[in-house]
Amino acid sequence: MWKSTATAPFDRNLQLAVIDTAGQVHALVFPCRRVLRGWVNSQTGSPVHVFPTHWREWEGLIEKTPIGESERDRLAIVEEYADALRAIIKKERDGLN
Repeated sequence: MWKSTATAPFDRNLQLAVIDTAGQVHALVFPCRRVLRGWVNSQTGSPVHVFPTHWREWEGLIEKTPIGESERDRLAIVEEYADALRAIIKKERDGLN
C-alpha cells in the first residue's frame, strides 16, 4: 500500500512513486532511502533528484555493495554531496552580505 512521503521513515529501503505532468503514477525501479537533505539511491548512495509523492516498503532484493564500490566509497559519495551543498549555501550567504 502506498503512503504519503510525509510519513516516510529514515534509513530504510523504500520504493518511491512520482506523478508526472499528465497525472500518471510511476514507481522508481531501484530502492531509495530518505536522508536529511532528500533521497538517495540505496545501492549507490547517489542523490535521487525527484519529488516523490508516495512510498512503500521495498520488496525486492538489494545488493549490499554495488560492483566496484565499497561501503566506504558510497559514504564518501554522500559526504561529498553534502560538502558541495554546504559550499553552495555558504557562497549564497556570503553574496548576500
